[in-house]
Amino acid sequence: MGIGCLALSFCLISGVLQILEVILNALVLICVASSYFVLSGFSAGITSGGGGFGNSYPFEGQELQEVRQLDQQFTMLRAPLLYGGLALSLLLGSLTIGVLAAGAKHLLNLSVSWLLTEAIFSILASLSYGAGVGVFLHFALKFNDTDICKRRERIYRRNGLTWMNCDLAGTDGGAATFGILLIILYGVSVVLAARAYRNKKLMEG
Repeated sequence: MGIGCLALSFCLISGVLQILEVILNALVLICVASSYFVLSGFSAGITSGGGGFGNSYPFEGQELQEVRQLDQQFTMLRAPLLYGGLALSLLLGSLTIGVLAAGAKHLLNLSVSWLLTEAIFSILASLSYGAGVGVFLHFALKFNDTDICKRRERIYRRNGLTWMNCDLAGTDGGAATFGILLIILYGVSVVLAARAYRNKKLMEG
């Protein structure tokens, strides 16, 4: 009876944490993708026939060509951040859903091996997001400090578009914030699994 209650309590709390982890992974994905497309500038609207920004551009002639070139160069710089962020959030989000679904099967039969599996997964996920957030912010700030970004900022500002600058974008900050929350939640999942493992060993001993 004690082990059954332990399993039920652990699975319910762990399930809530994993649902939150899935949601935060989705938010990281959305922020990373949004950041890429917002920072692509007017080139997105130009190449798609004006669908993104309307049909009126503040640039013309040589300046328009220069803006297009700088936008494309900057988006190429940020492409690894897009693909890396999407890959990490999709992979860990999908694996978390898998762990959540598999954990339901252990609702009344909490095994030591499953607790170790959950703990190891959560450790790896937390470490992955820790490294991911650090790398993402490092390169985002590095790209913002390039001559490409600064030249593009000057042209946009000259035409009254001060929102396109070389500061850290709000969507980049959002992705990093959600990543930090995931580090914490996956860390809590590790502690929860470790405590459940210890309690189960005590009950069986």
